[in-house]
Amino acid sequence: MKAEYNIAAMKSRGHPLRKKVAKGEIKLIDPYSMPDSELNKKLALLTPEERELFLTIRKRKYPTIRQ
Repeated sequence: MKAEYNIAAMKSRGHPLRKKVAKGEIKLIDPYSMPDSELNKKLALLTPEERELFLTIRKRKYPTIRQ
């Protein structure tokens, strides 16, 4: 690293939308907790390997959800 950089003076500003989320202007959604009807539409567009990966991740994140 260059000697002229002062690490103590550098600040992390975070994601540009962080302030809007904090104010409630933007709501973050969890893609793993969508309704079954919408989920089935999206799963139909995936390849079998992608579908299996998504369902495995979803099952780990929400073990009580039926598949």
